[in-house]
Amino acid sequence: MDNRAYQISKSFLETLYERLTGSTEAIVPDDNLSDVFLRGDTPSREHLAEMINVAHWASYTTEEGHPVIVSLIYRELPSTNDAFHFDIPLDFCDKTLGKLGPALTSPHADIAVWPDGSGQLKIWGFTSIPDETTIKSDLWVQILGPGRILIMYSGRAVAALSANQAVFIDPRSFLHSIMPKIVAQAKASDITLTNLFRYNAILKIAQQMRLHGRGGTVLIVPAGKSWEKSIATPVKYTGGTDFLDAEAMVPTPSRTELADAENLTRIVSEMNLTLKKDWLQNWQQVQRQCSRIARLTAVDGALVMTFDRYVHCFGAKIKALDPRSAAGELSVIEPFENRPVTRRSFSDLSGTRHLSAAQFAFDQPEALVIVASQDGNVTFFTKTSDGKGILTVQQAEMALLHEGLGSLAWNLSFFSEMGWLEKGVGKNEKGYLAGVLAWMRNAFRKDG
Repeated sequence: MDNRAYQISKSFLETLYERLTGSTEAIVPDDNLSDVFLRGDTPSREHLAEMINVAHWASYTTEEGHPVIVSLIYRELPSTNDAFHFDIPLDFCDKTLGKLGPALTSPHADIAVWPDGSGQLKIWGFTSIPDETTIKSDLWVQILGPGRILIMYSGRAVAALSANQAVFIDPRSFLHSIMPKIVAQAKASDITLTNLFRYNAILKIAQQMRLHGRGGTVLIVPAGKSWEKSIATPVKYTGGTDFLDAEAMVPTPSRTELADAENLTRIVSEMNLTLKKDWLQNWQQVQRQCSRIARLTAVDGALVMTFDRYVHCFGAKIKALDPRSAAGELSVIEPFENRPVTRRSFSDLSGTRHLSAAQFAFDQPEALVIVASQDGNVTFFTKTSDGKGILTVQQAEMALLHEGLGSLAWNLSFFSEMGWLEKGVGKNEKGYLAGVLAWMRNAFRKDG
């Protein structure tokens, strides 16, 4: 263990260890989905503390002026083509992470940590980013920035360190904050899961905005042109597109993807439901669309898009509808357990980007606004239901899932737990939901 002044709370570590090693229900909120998520190896209490401690100190180091951003995975590295094995395992310390970090940041790779024969944690090598169509069962410790550590297990964000606080992640307040705006834009023909897909796409865009490190703003607006009143003209980069690939541009799927698509097609056929046979490819296509949208936010100014990701413009400047009045009081939410809503003044916001985003959310009550800072912090703004203030979700990056299709499964679990999937669902759609769950079980169990 490190003997420097910083020490992790023993009660936090004990609770975290109990959650990782306890019953499935401690990790998975919905019993109907408990068999979808696999449980991986977990370290001892001492090794868990060491992984978090080393990651904490590494988060404050730099390599040639660049911050160290790495991901640790607790895994005995297999002999596969996508894993690099060191002939001699490396010492597990913040200095080693600082040296390896620049080589493993883009594209992302996970540094594999596992005890040696004497019980000492060592770095055995690194492995490439997991397939987005599976949920990995491993424990991850990810560095998000100086003093900011995210702890994940079975594809879900479980806990985090943020500055001098140790917290447990609870995305429910986040869901309740932004879903009403998404649901309000639903079409009569939409199936219930469409809102879940929209929610997941928004999270994907926010996640990708963090990665380019330049900061950015996305204004998600309903159909129509009312949003134009809050944008200064002229807008240089305007036009309109949804960035979805043409069918000919969809890459040839792997055998695993083909098998998954065939399984889903069979399920849908048995239930006599209408669903595109290339559902998996369409989902992956949306992931690429979200990445393209996020890259445009690196341009100075805001990007404007609909809830179905049609991009109207980017590089836009926000203006207040009434320059004499500022937005109202902030109701601040953080996606952590037992964290109450706090009230703050609009003037407490720092930076032009956040101030203008909050003003847009106030002036456009049906809109949802995402702001990513250069340091990786993500904030959501939307108008409160009473129309008097601004609902503000801070440190939202802690609730962003990093597991591709796994994020869809986890959010499906939370949606089901909250009863959102049962409201107004017809007989055929219940069969559809059952079919999707069966397909997920088949797909995710392959990674055991």
